[in-house]
Amino acid sequence: MDDMMQIAAGQAGWLVWLVWALLGVFIGLWVSRATGPGTTSFNITIGVVAALIGGYLSICFLGDTPMQLFLISLLGAVFFALAALFIVARLLRFYRKK
Repeated sequence: MDDMMQIAAGQAGWLVWLVWALLGVFIGLWVSRATGPGTTSFNITIGVVAALIGGYLSICFLGDTPMQLFLISLLGAVFFALAALFIVARLLRFYRKK
């Protein structure tokens, strides 16, 4: 059980990766309600990829203790997913106007 939830600078257990991916799916679904039903799978994909990158980068560069690393990685995953989806939604809205 310790290997699944292990988190240290530069590495994370598979359960942590799963939590980041689930956060990305949730945020992608949430944003797709605002951007329209035609972009749901695209938003989920962008959300999952951004959450995984954000979670991994946050444990590489921030935090000190394992619990602090986990909480910061969750915040990093949420922030990266929201930022990426915000940028993509703005770009899609800009290109749809043309």
